[in-house]
Amino acid sequence: MTRWRAVAGGFALAACSEALVFAVTGRVTLVGGLAGSALAGYLAGEELSDGAWHGLLTAMAWGIVLIPGLVALSVVTDAPLPFPIEFLLPLLDTPGEATTTILLSASLPNVAAGVLGSLTRRQDDGSTGQSSDRSGEQSTARPTARPVETETDEG
Repeated sequence: MTRWRAVAGGFALAACSEALVFAVTGRVTLVGGLAGSALAGYLAGEELSDGAWHGLLTAMAWGIVLIPGLVALSVVTDAPLPFPIEFLLPLLDTPGEATTTILLSASLPNVAAGVLGSLTRRQDDGSTGQSSDRSGEQSTARPTARPVETETDEG
């Protein structure tokens, strides 16, 4: 199940951090999206697959806003490509290689960041002894069995 608040929180962090980096340096990086995906994974819970899924959703949501913005920046100003892609593109020969590289570099690191966010959540919850899920859902952990106490008549 998708926790849209986690995706929205990751998206907000990505937007704010990228806006700050752009205001300071005049360049666009993909670091804000990674930070947003990690936050989404953290907010999603301890399950690694949830962290990966929410990290990917945050990356796709942020990409929907970022890509048209980058196109507009490159048309209006002569803005360079985002940080890692500007160094990878000259190494590629065909449009297929470029498309694959861009799509993988925009998605796989965010999935890994979401997993790292969930791992961090797992460590945080494990050290404080809190429940694994703060969203009100039941925990999937099995309860430990206790011996049944019975009263005996001695007398």
